[in-house]
Amino acid sequence: MPYESEDEAGWNALPDVSDDEEVPVADSIGPLHTGSGPYSYRLQQQNRTLTIASQPDKGLSFQIWRSAISLSAYAELQGLQQRGYWKGKRVLELGAGCGLVGLVFAAMGAQVLLTDLPNVLSLLEQNMLLNEAAIAAGGGSVQCCELTWGVTSVNSLAQGWATPDLVVAADVVYHRDLFDPLLSTLSSLAAGRYLLAHVRRWKSDSAFFKQLRKQFEIVDITAEIQSGAELLSSHTHGAPRLFQLNSKQQ
Repeated sequence: MPYESEDEAGWNALPDVSDDEEVPVADSIGPLHTGSGPYSYRLQQQNRTLTIASQPDKGLSFQIWRSAISLSAYAELQGLQQRGYWKGKRVLELGAGCGLVGLVFAAMGAQVLLTDLPNVLSLLEQNMLLNEAAIAAGGGSVQCCELTWGVTSVNSLAQGWATPDLVVAADVVYHRDLFDPLLSTLSSLAAGRYLLAHVRRWKSDSAFFKQLRKQFEIVDITAEIQSGAELLSSHTHGAPRLFQLNSKQQ
């Protein structure tokens, strides 16, 4: 359903707050995995497991968040409903962090570009190596590179990556200073499709979505995951919502 629903009306009614006044709308939803060992994600369709290393002591980008599970589950659900759906599709992930989402797409046959800040790339490279066999078995490929929102020109990306088939992002709306840079990068990519998984933690999240609606139609597709939950029994989705963004410029 369109994001401009009765739920969105509730978001708009929340008072805006400044950075130093921000308070969570509910108990903050923390990372999914905080253990010292790697996280295991079992792919339903291939009956294989991805191994995802994290480094929680280094900060937010180095942890696994629930939105990544929801977006990964959606990718699997599409693949279960239409075998080979992701085969050969070019998928670019923004703010990839540990890389779980992009690695799931790659293991299902997609050509994936994981992007994040320079200090995160070593973790991405580690997880790419850990899952090399699973990705090869699925017929996909993966690479990573720096993409700093609002700074890195998408035209500097390797050939074809400024116009991917799909842009995905999980839990990237968390600090007001990043709203404009993220919007700038999203609008500069000419993708066929955009998917955004989000956990609402702060009242000011609504400010980002108000800005986003100027450039994209926002459609809540969370129900598509819920309707296929029986196919994904090993994954817990928690509170994240999943949105499809349709560019108003196309």
